[in-house]
Amino acid sequence: MQLPSVLTKKTSTITFRIDEKYEKGLRKEAKDKRISLNTLANQIFGDYVELDQYMNKFGMVEMSKGSFRELLNSLDEKNIINFAKSIGSKEPKDFILFKWKEITPQSITDFIKMYFEHCGYGMCDMQIEDSISTVSVHHEFGIKGSIFLKAFLEAIIQSTLEKEGIVETTDNSVTLKFSH
Repeated sequence: MQLPSVLTKKTSTITFRIDEKYEKGLRKEAKDKRISLNTLANQIFGDYVELDQYMNKFGMVEMSKGSFRELLNSLDEKNIINFAKSIGSKEPKDFILFKWKEITPQSITDFIKMYFEHCGYGMCDMQIEDSISTVSVHHEFGIKGSIFLKAFLEAIIQSTLEKEGIVETTDNSVTLKFSH
């Protein structure tokens, strides 16, 4: 029986020489995660190819969750919204065009999922039904985080698709719906 092509991926075999200390670190990480060294290497290479190289070229700065939470806590609601709208209306559109070369509902949802999960804003769940995309984000930043993420997501949709999104929030989640 042949597996459907969706479940199988083409692979290739390559050999690397790496410093012994890196090998030990990688083996320990794979053991801690209960995955094979090959799976860990694939994840590392995938992260680099799909995100890291673009973030480096684009000049992204990483910040710990604790630092981001402190930043939000130092701002009042109006400044959080202004901050989120400012970065949400410029950088995501530039990044999407830089990586995917076009603005589409798919490239926008791909950006949101990648950006949120890899940058630590929260875990995303995506759904597309009847030309409406729904993005749900669960985060650990409390109400000020929801205020920021709501304004950030609204700015992304407005600046890329020139449409209004519908956003619902709780203290630790944000759900965005937008039509295609």
